[in-house]
Amino acid sequence: MPPKDLTILTLIATLIIIALPASAVVITQQPDTIANGQLMTITIRDLPDNATFSLLIEASFPVQPNSDFQFQMSQFVMPFTLTKSSVSATLTGTSQNRLEVMKGDTIVAVSGKSVDGRFTTTKSYVITPGTYDYFRLSGTSLPDGKSISAQLQVTGVKTGPDNSELTFIVEGVPDGAITIAALVDNRQVLEKTVIVGSGGSAPPSSPAPAGTTAIQPAGQQKTFTSADGLVSIITTGTDYVGLLKTSAGDAPAGMKIVSGPYTMVPQNITFTREATLIFSVPGGVPVQELVLMEFLDGAWSDTTFSIINNTITTSINRPGIFALFAPVHPVITSTEAIPESTYISTTPATTTQPTPTKAGLELSIIGSGLLVLCIIGQKRKQL
Repeated sequence: MPPKDLTILTLIATLIIIALPASAVVITQQPDTIANGQLMTITIRDLPDNATFSLLIEASFPVQPNSDFQFQMSQFVMPFTLTKSSVSATLTGTSQNRLEVMKGDTIVAVSGKSVDGRFTTTKSYVITPGTYDYFRLSGTSLPDGKSISAQLQVTGVKTGPDNSELTFIVEGVPDGAITIAALVDNRQVLEKTVIVGSGGSAPPSSPAPAGTTAIQPAGQQKTFTSADGLVSIITTGTDYVGLLKTSAGDAPAGMKIVSGPYTMVPQNITFTREATLIFSVPGGVPVQELVLMEFLDGAWSDTTFSIINNTITTSINRPGIFALFAPVHPVITSTEAIPESTYISTTPATTTQPTPTKAGLELSIIGSGLLVLCIIGQKRKQL
């Protein structure tokens, strides 16, 4: 074949490749069952930069009443960077709680008492790649507690390798279940429950095969809550519903997002009865200004709701993406002239600088004084 013909064929092949749609993101998890102390692997393929990545890890395991517990993910390998990111953790069924994260020579610890058996903390910072020695959730179960639920969600904008593996070793759960869910740009790419040991008393979820609809049998009423503790859903006959906070995207003109958005997983589940979705009213926003919206067909649409006991509540019959909005108020500037008699001091104001302290990271205190901040490190650095 003449060189000219080869050049033409090469050009045609290149154009065909360019015209083909980009490969869909694929995230898988192995193994299906594990023992305490065994490695868990999440394989990520074709995850592009600037995609919003959300990962939820939720462990459920039986405990003795009023006893100490510890759930730990050791040697946690984060393969890429997440910017505009946040980490949320919640412990349910507890009275005392402690969250510890160790990376290198830095340990970050947050501890506090539960409110109505629940403890929640959220922190926003850049998540860097590397090996974290451990993420540890520990504390004391309720006096009448029989099980613990520990949630950890990481959300941010990804930068780094398109193909990678996120791995960690499960410790402190001889028997139970771990549910893992992942979203990319609000689209579910993974939802799976892994049995640990014999499974204990923690029921696994039953995700349907891709392209099918998962219909849950009728049964008892259950409540599922997001990792940041701000949104809950009450369902009947549903084994599992995850609520993942995701990227906000563009708000309607004149509005701003004040809570959310939250995406439900599995995204193909069908509620046999209407479920109740409950948003906590965020502080600093008049409740009468709040609007609940659902993301449908690429746009935000108003949803009917009720204000009940300082919550925004609505009934839904399918999973979706929901968020609370409030109007953007114009900034009011004064044009009033300063009276001639007003005295303006030319002496610059002075401020007292706080005494520096050694810290690994700055943490927000969550829970109106219920958290005790304990940061240990030899130098300032971000995890």
